[in-house]
Amino acid sequence: MLEHLNLGNCGLHETLLTSFFPSTNGSSPLSFLDLSNNNLDRFSILLWFSNFSSRLTYISFSSNNDEIDSVEAKIPDSLWNLTSLSYLDLSYNNLKQEIPSALGNMTSLSYIDFSANKFEGSIPHTLGNMVSLSYLDLSSNNLEGGFPKSNGNLKELVRLRLNDNKLEGDLTYMSNFLSNSTKLEFLELSRNNFYGSLPPLSRFSFLRILSLDSNQLNGSFSETGLKLPDVIILDLSGNRLTGELPDLASCSSLELLHLNDNMFDGTLTESIGHLSKLNSLDLHSNRFEGTMSEKHFFNLSQLGVLDLSLNSNLTLNINPEWNPLFQLGTIKLSYCKLGPNFPKWLQKQRKIFHLDISSSDISDTIPNWFWENSRILDYLNISHNKISGPFQKLYSVTVVDVSSNEFNGSLPILPYSMQTIDLSRNRFSGGLYWFCNSTYGGTIVDLSDNLLSGKISKDCFKNLVTLDYLNLSNNNFTGEIPSLSDWYCTFTSLHLRNNTFRGEIPSSLKICDRLQILDLGENSFTGKIPAWVGENFPDLGILSLRSNELNGTIPSTLCRLQNIQILDLSVNKFSGTIPRCISNFTLMGAKPGSNRWLNGLRFLVIPKAAAFFYDNAYLTWKGQVSTYSKTLGLLIVVDLSSNDFSGQIPPEITGLEGLVALNLSRNSLVGTIPQDIDRLDLLNFLDLSENNISGNIPLAVSRLSHLGVLDLSFNNLSGRIPWVDHLLTFDASVYKGNLGLCGPPLVKLCPGDEVSKTPKLANPGNEAMEFGENEDKFLNRGFYISLVLGFIVGFWGIFGSLFLTKFRLLIGVERWLLVKMGVEKGRLRRYFQNQ
Repeated sequence: MLEHLNLGNCGLHETLLTSFFPSTNGSSPLSFLDLSNNNLDRFSILLWFSNFSSRLTYISFSSNNDEIDSVEAKIPDSLWNLTSLSYLDLSYNNLKQEIPSALGNMTSLSYIDFSANKFEGSIPHTLGNMVSLSYLDLSSNNLEGGFPKSNGNLKELVRLRLNDNKLEGDLTYMSNFLSNSTKLEFLELSRNNFYGSLPPLSRFSFLRILSLDSNQLNGSFSETGLKLPDVIILDLSGNRLTGELPDLASCSSLELLHLNDNMFDGTLTESIGHLSKLNSLDLHSNRFEGTMSEKHFFNLSQLGVLDLSLNSNLTLNINPEWNPLFQLGTIKLSYCKLGPNFPKWLQKQRKIFHLDISSSDISDTIPNWFWENSRILDYLNISHNKISGPFQKLYSVTVVDVSSNEFNGSLPILPYSMQTIDLSRNRFSGGLYWFCNSTYGGTIVDLSDNLLSGKISKDCFKNLVTLDYLNLSNNNFTGEIPSLSDWYCTFTSLHLRNNTFRGEIPSSLKICDRLQILDLGENSFTGKIPAWVGENFPDLGILSLRSNELNGTIPSTLCRLQNIQILDLSVNKFSGTIPRCISNFTLMGAKPGSNRWLNGLRFLVIPKAAAFFYDNAYLTWKGQVSTYSKTLGLLIVVDLSSNDFSGQIPPEITGLEGLVALNLSRNSLVGTIPQDIDRLDLLNFLDLSENNISGNIPLAVSRLSHLGVLDLSFNNLSGRIPWVDHLLTFDASVYKGNLGLCGPPLVKLCPGDEVSKTPKLANPGNEAMEFGENEDKFLNRGFYISLVLGFIVGFWGIFGSLFLTKFRLLIGVERWLLVKMGVEKGRLRRYFQNQ
């Protein structure tokens, strides 16, 4: 008689399987059934087998229905009648249902694996009755709620995995549910939404793995000393835990301690140094303070990973003669205080492949021994220090970031394996040399803000265009960009800003059809904008040609840049009218959330072998040059200022409803301000100054509630300023040079605004006149009271929104407040003088 059936990994289908077995009345002696890793996508086969044998003790049915588009299945109810069952594995299927409470009645079960399904609902409280259960895995489902509130009787439980669900609630209930689980060795609750303080953990004295990372736990350790002698992994990262760390000396088996991304504070306990088996110590992104010395590491002979980064008040004061017992492979100490000297204790570390000591207050040169020790170094980040001197040869590194230091001399020789090279904001000089003779397909190179100079040859440019990202901004390069034919280009981002490049916009860029950012600003390029600029760059998001010597009209093909979101043609010699086809700038007509491109991640650069970073762009508003990076993907800007554009402001411009900044100043524009300009309700910056615009200021301007900078000065505007709503936030300088304008905040009064100085005549006998005076007095008083209250509410509403914005354009608030208070004070004084 058949008792043991193992058909795992046989590629079986349900119809094929059932044809081999006749139907029975459940009298079969079959006790072991393994059908895992087949194609049995309908769970009716389990119904068949549960009727085939009521003596089943082992069922493995994992990985039969785990395709994303597979049919959602449910467990047949007859399965819960198998009272002899001790092993049940239904993992990696497409089960979508609540966990039935009947499961808790199967007290013979010792092993349950329901992981990687779509189970929903809460954990049944009946599971607490399973006195034989030693293994319970409900991970990677959609379970909600928290631990059952009743006390459990899981006295045999060894492993509990509930990670990767939507569970929440206070962990106090966990203590109740596991109150009798004294044999527990594995507790994995990662990536849920549990909150509250940590319960006493030492009660689970046999714990080997404790993973509570990526929850919302707060509070501090409830124990001054953690007594978990068998724990190997302790991961509490990604929570909101506070306070000081407990004494860890009793956790003598600990190999991995990850407490990063919390809010722990205070000084670090020296008991860490007693953890002789510790291999990985990650405490980054906390609020630790004080000083760490070699005492914290004295017995860590197995330590290979050390991450203390992003603890800005933590100082490492290590004796330079100390000879550590460990050989670290990964060292991350960014934003810790290591300086001013280069840490000499690193001299004895000869196995480092990842080193990050950026922003660590080092003001020194790099000693020669470091270059010798770097033969296996793969990742190096020493950026944002004050390290000086020449930069020597590296051997096998794939990522190097030495930006924002004081390195000088020629550019270093780097290995061909490089993927990310950031040497920006230093004092490197000379030409590109070695970069011109090396090909780095797919590499990111940032050499901006140095003292580099010279021309770029054709052969050199052939190598450079094979890069993904090239930034040569703010150097002293000269000459023309070479033209290439029959070549290929992989640029996604090209920054040549602020050099002395000349000639026409190079036709070699025509082949760079992957470009998302093209910044040629602040050079000496001449000629017209080629038609292919609008035809060959379907993904172009930023085009900056600012401050060159370009001329001619804007080609109509430029309007084909449907995904453009920053267009800067300012400070050139362009003429003609602003093309009405700007309505084709599809993305500019969208608002945040309505377009897949319009998000903060659009210009996120993800290297092959390094951490991501945000690309950047320079924007000039109100004469101030600012760099934008993290918010760059949210900006929509048109800057056509300082040219010779003529004609009217095209009415289509108000269709670009996503605009955050519009600068048309210092041109020869005529006509009026569009009456529906309030369609641009996200505008933060509007500059129409120094044109020949005439007519009244539309009331619609006052409805631009996000406006932080406004300049309408030196035009031919006339009439009363609509000094209401948001326009209350701007002073007289916004309107100067418009001789026809009148009314607040200008001193010039509008016709009919003169205050009568004729004294009032008492006329108590004229009831109609008395009634009229009283009504007028009431309206005036109510008007001024409302005005003052509106001023207070409006000020805080406006100032609050301005304060919260990320743009650094919001200036003059203090001056505005003083002017407005003065004006209101004068109005109130005139009012009471005439009562």
